Amino acid sequence: MEIFSNMQEMIRLERKYLPFIETLEDRDITASVGHHEFNESTPLNLKHIFQLDIGSVATIHRRITRLVGLGVIVKRRDKTDRRVMTLHLSTHAKRAYQHIELALAT
Repeated sequence: MEIFSNMQEMIRLERKYLPFIETLEDRDITASVGHHEFNESTPLNLKHIFQLDIGSVATIHRRITRLVGLGVIVKRRDKTDRRVMTLHLSTHAKRAYQHIELALAT
């Protein structure tokens, strides 16, 4: 089945370009943040990421804190409501995902 060779290639690329991905939660968080940043009209905020059913609130909070510490995720105050923190991929993380996108396109 071709699906397994495709999955192996994706895993290889993740290991090469995304060394910060340690758990499925890390993958889901970064993918969700990137999706909302590039494909939705508004960036993802903490409340919405907790509602995605990725894991428990404590686990998601711990994983986001780790990713922020590594410089993968950037927290910013929302422009319209200063109480809300929005989540964004860092420039480094965006570049890593662009490398994977290019590798998959070839």
